Amino acid sequence: MPLSSYLKKPTPNLLLVTYKFNHLSRNEQTSSMERLKAVIIAISPMSQEDLDLLSPGIVVSVKKKSNLLEQGDVCRNICFVTKGFLRMFYVDMEGNEINNRFTEADNFIVDFQSFLTQTPSRYYWQAMEDSEVLTFSFKEVQKLYATSPAWGTFGRLVSERVYLQLNERVEMFQFMSPQQRYEYLLSTRPELFNQISQFHVSSYLGVKPESLSRLRKRLLNR
Repeated sequence: MPLSSYLKKPTPNLLLVTYKFNHLSRNEQTSSMERLKAVIIAISPMSQEDLDLLSPGIVVSVKKKSNLLEQGDVCRNICFVTKGFLRMFYVDMEGNEINNRFTEADNFIVDFQSFLTQTPSRYYWQAMEDSEVLTFSFKEVQKLYATSPAWGTFGRLVSERVYLQLNERVEMFQFMSPQQRYEYLLSTRPELFNQISQFHVSSYLGVKPESLSRLRKRLLNR
């Protein structure tokens, strides 16, 4: 359902990560790279020669509730999630954790502002279940962009998707009521309601848990 009724269906999550965890086996790494290449081609078709410019990423395993990136860290990597589920959040002035995004397998994650400027991030990334990611450094990504026009096109398309996703989030709060935000999330990402608690849903929607309970009850009874 569009965000003109709501806004626009979310594009794949493109968020942020740094790596700090144990490496996986070579077979797992190969399988992860093949999945990554399939997603890359789906976003921006390129030749096998261009794909081969991508060196194997560092495969890392992330335990549930581990922080991949913390406020004040520099986002030094683009990551591709091959398994699991993660949330991006920040801590407000009152000490509340405010969920900003959620991402799952077969999506990229990068804090573009921190990554592109190599300055500290304002966000945390936390695994909500045991997860696995492939990481690619800032230096390697910039080399790909400089070496191949096809990778430059891929980078532009990814940046456009990031902008659309960020703009969608802003417009949800500018132009939608709490009920509209809830209905929009239910229509575009219904799986979230089975993956995260009501506490995390309410934080993401910008309402208190008790307000969300009343909202859900009201919608069920109408």
